[in-house]
Amino acid sequence: MVKIGVRLLPRVNYWQVVLTLPEQLRIPFHNHFNQKYLYSGFMILAEACLSEFIQAHFKTDVCEITVIVFIHTHSRNGN
Repeated sequence: MVKIGVRLLPRVNYWQVVLTLPEQLRIPFHNHFNQKYLYSGFMILAEACLSEFIQAHFKTDVCEITVIVFIHTHSRNGN
């Protein structure tokens, strides 16, 4: 964490949010012929939801957020 700490900007709040694909969609997403389309759509939707939530929470539409999204392909127990 110290290595990351030296790269953070002062007076900027950082949060980590984990959004999980519902279990009933995991196999259909994994087996779909166009995974890129499905996962891209999920990530776009996730960013839109986070932006809307943050703007509603702070009661303003001038908040700017930056989102870094990645796909985590398995759970801690490996499934």
